[in-house]
Amino acid sequence: MTECRIRRRTLLAAGAAAIAAAARPVRAEEPFPSRPIKILVGAGAGGTTDITARLVGEKMGKLLGQPVVIDNKPGASGTVSVAQTVRAPADGHTLVWVGNSVMAISPYLYKNPGYDVKTLIPVGQATTSGFILVASPTLGVDNVKELVAYGKAHPGQLSFGSNGVNGSLHLLAELLKSEAGFEALHVPYKGGAESASAILGGNIQFLFDALSSNIPLVRSGKLKALAVTGPQREKELPEVPTMAEQGYPGMTTEVFFGLVAAPGTPHAVVMKLNEAMGKALADPAVREALQRSGNEPKFSTPQQFRALVDKEGARFAALLQAKGIQPE
Repeated sequence: MTECRIRRRTLLAAGAAAIAAAARPVRAEEPFPSRPIKILVGAGAGGTTDITARLVGEKMGKLLGQPVVIDNKPGASGTVSVAQTVRAPADGHTLVWVGNSVMAISPYLYKNPGYDVKTLIPVGQATTSGFILVASPTLGVDNVKELVAYGKAHPGQLSFGSNGVNGSLHLLAELLKSEAGFEALHVPYKGGAESASAILGGNIQFLFDALSSNIPLVRSGKLKALAVTGPQREKELPEVPTMAEQGYPGMTTEVFFGLVAAPGTPHAVVMKLNEAMGKALADPAVREALQRSGNEPKFSTPQQFRALVDKEGARFAALLQAKGIQPE
């Protein structure tokens, strides 16, 4: 067989294979979601981060037609959960529920928190609320002025808790100490549930925390609410004055929670998740449950969530710089 015939037969065979391949039906991409969605939560069960994630995530799962599984990954002020999401496949089936600490503080506190906040893909903001400053009733103080006076009169006798070293709750207490001029020992915990147990057990005397997990404790008299940090009083605790009302306007700040996906997650997947989040937050039962827990539903687009993260990040970066706190 001549070389020319061999070449001709090879080309004919290749052409036949191409025609056969073209005739086969093209396999469509799997619709999203194709399996259960996992939402990582960087705090223990029972705290505000966990409660808000479960309320919104459960409804999103029903809307998307796949279960949403909440996976608690406490530790390192929530950065562990974000770092794990970054390493997951960028297909939208692994998400992380985030707040101020991991999005606007940790990126400026640590040289390598395990992720680059600029590359994370925002899905949307879900809630907003103020922080609350609470104290043990046995301390005998009713407001911020009395807490400060006690701290000054009893040096070395006050301790406070937080959800981790240099997290948002720790920094709020440090800011109060700095502005008011008193000392207190910081005792870090893995999450809101642990710090609540500590103050109820008398191991610490005060702390800043999110509203949701503390409202029942305040109403039952187990904790004393001294102030809230939002720009106005909270609907669920209208008798509790703001920090600004008590002479500390620089401590006005709010908590935000939302969903973030791994870098590279397709835009169509992000928008489908965002649409489901919007419908979940519009559901009357979800809204009522969130508000009852002290969280106000606040839905946003991915772009709006990115703008909020950038704004809060710049704010806390300036605070850390003013405090002389260098990235570790």
